Amino acid sequence: MKNLYKIITLFAMIFITGIFVTVLTVNSSLNTFENPNKTVEVQKDTLYLLKAEKKTV
Repeated sequence: MKNLYKIITLFAMIFITGIFVTVLTVNSSLNTFENPNKTVEVQKDTLYLLKAEKKTV
């Protein structure tokens, strides 16, 4: 019976440690600040260029 308590205690400790590590990992990933300014290349729409070409011809 003592071995059963030891096994249950071991699994409980592993479970609690896993929850603790997961909470720390998620919390640290939520605290990181990403740069909101991202460079975006502006591309012209080909349909717009085709319509503009038809109007000039």
